[in-house]
Amino acid sequence: MEKIFISNQIKLEILRICGQPTHKAYNLPGNLTLDLFSYAQNEGLCRLLEQKLQEIASQYQTGKIILPGDVSKHHTVSECIKMVFA
Repeated sequence: MEKIFISNQIKLEILRICGQPTHKAYNLPGNLTLDLFSYAQNEGLCRLLEQKLQEIASQYQTGKIILPGDVSKHHTVSECIKMVFA
């Protein structure tokens, strides 16, 4: 159950960071790449997402460390979620 909650929180952050509507973020398909959002135009959004993913990993003590440069506009939603889990 916690894994589903964390996955939904990551989806929410992906949408929130790029300024997209967050209503029903849990329905965000995992195969979408970040470049379909505003991440392709602004590399800084990837850095913000990395920070958020690291905060989530620390908060839930998953044991993962997300470093600067780990997220690119070519990553999918599912890949971002996998980065947080050990």
